[in-house]
Amino acid sequence: MQLTHLAVCAATAFAVVGAATGCGTNDTDHSAHAGSSAAAAPARTVTHSTSAATTRDAADPSVTPAQGNIVEDVNCGPVTDAGGGTRTVIAPGTPAGRVGCTEAINVATEYAQTVSNTDAQTVQGWQCHAQPDPRTPSACTKDGLRIELRAG
Repeated sequence: MQLTHLAVCAATAFAVVGAATGCGTNDTDHSAHAGSSAAAAPARTVTHSTSAATTRDAADPSVTPAQGNIVEDVNCGPVTDAGGGTRTVIAPGTPAGRVGCTEAINVATEYAQTVSNTDAQTVQGWQCHAQPDPRTPSACTKDGLRIELRAG
């Protein structure tokens, strides 16, 4: 029991130190690799369980929680498609977590600007396809994560 408690405490300390390094507080870039800042570190919450510990940065929506916890959707911003139209890129929360906005924008931009003779294509390892949903006419999926390209 003491060994398990020690392992959980060590994992928690490692996760807090690891999460505190390399993560910026830039509100416009929601990736885990945003530029560093001299501002005070955002509040962090640590959730303990008997089997694992999860650290979640309350100010950084790209942080993915433990498997099974669904997080909120994030509006990553607009991209322009091949026809000059605007698509809104959404990183929805899924049971597997949520993709970071930098990756979502990169994948969505490449997919939206590629002219193809099919409704489906692979972009940077993501399976992207058109779908019959007027609100979300295109989506990309990979490893249980999802990127939505919403109309207008």
